[in-house]
Amino acid sequence: MRAVLYAVQPYELHGTLYYALRYLVDGQEELREARISHDMAYATPQPGDRVDIHAILGIVDRVTKLDEG
Repeated sequence: MRAVLYAVQPYELHGTLYYALRYLVDGQEELREARISHDMAYATPQPGDRVDIHAILGIVDRVTKLDEG
């Protein structure tokens, strides 16, 4: 699903980098949240990035940045 990142909070847990993400899916009005490890996202996600959120059974397993062009 396509979305825009609204907040990105990096944090470390047991030596592994994670991200707490808040995002708005295109066509929806309510922000969603996900917590993912760094290897499930592209390098340095930032608020305002247009992304594709991949989820299995409602659990986010990958976030990829969409090309702006």
